[in-house]
Amino acid sequence: MKNRQVGHRWRRGFTLIELLVVIAIIAVLVGLLVPAVQKVREAANRMSCSNNLKQLGLAMHNFEGSNGFFPASSYTTGSPAPGNPSGTFHSWRVFAIDFIEQGSIGKMYDKNLSWFDPANIPAVSTTVKTYICPSTPGRAQLGSVTKKFGSKTVTLNSALFGANDYDTMNTVKAGQYSGIMGLSYLAGPQLINSVMYKDAVSYMSEITDGTSNTGMIWECSARPDLYLNGKKIASGVNDQGFCWADSDGPFSVDMTNPSATAADYTSLVLPAAAGVNVFWKKNDINPANLGKFSQFMNATNDNEVFSFHSSGSNVGFADGSVRFISQTTEARTLAAITTAHGGEVFNMP
Repeated sequence: MKNRQVGHRWRRGFTLIELLVVIAIIAVLVGLLVPAVQKVREAANRMSCSNNLKQLGLAMHNFEGSNGFFPASSYTTGSPAPGNPSGTFHSWRVFAIDFIEQGSIGKMYDKNLSWFDPANIPAVSTTVKTYICPSTPGRAQLGSVTKKFGSKTVTLNSALFGANDYDTMNTVKAGQYSGIMGLSYLAGPQLINSVMYKDAVSYMSEITDGTSNTGMIWECSARPDLYLNGKKIASGVNDQGFCWADSDGPFSVDMTNPSATAADYTSLVLPAAAGVNVFWKKNDINPANLGKFSQFMNATNDNEVFSFHSSGSNVGFADGSVRFISQTTEARTLAAITTAHGGEVFNMP
């Protein structure tokens, strides 16, 4: 009998160097793919945000078509007013809710009661997707905050309310508008008010700057969390715009920066009108202080334009269109976009 020698094939494995090369290649591919995926995701989020603003703009036009006027941006006095005979506290979004296919929430909400009334909590606690920008990160549950609405003191808890990322700009602050535009007098409301403003209805005929030139709905994201210089303040609470029904949410164009001190600004008060601020151009200011000066967008959500989109923010215009405005837009242009009847001459960014 012959002995058979069984042959064995030895399988060659990876060497350590080859394994490290493979790992390095995978790491490079991941490094290339992740930013690309993030860009695609942000582009989709920005488009979804733009669609939200289009829906809100259409809602306001439908409201105006049904009532003959735009609602106030908010009702804050506690006294009867046009469009709000009960004198209760509401935001403009309370009036938009019936025009964005959220009629069930609208039926739950009693406009004869203020937004913080216990009877309205079931409606106000509902998250409305149209009021949320998908680029906004999750909000913290901030616990209780005490606020005053007229003569009423109310304790609010962010866990009870549906959040909101969109609001109106009521106006440009009079003294700052005059300074930005180079006026020698203090601007009045006929120049500085926007499409919707506090405690008064407004009319389409008042938008004399043209609906395509006038911003109506802006981003002010992540409230009631507080962001400053683009970073979340762990212990901070932005209690204005606490939720989509909050009457304390609309804001104004403001040249101040919460991180700057008065000494960082150079301004003159003209003798022709006390309160008119004339701000020096940046090249006239000590370069060491430039970083402390206002950025008019995406610096803070403390009642300023703020989004989580890269390099700018979506803005809903009074004609129903939505445009992306760069955060480097100069103050004069931003002020001109805000006003509905200022008569400014500017190039749309």
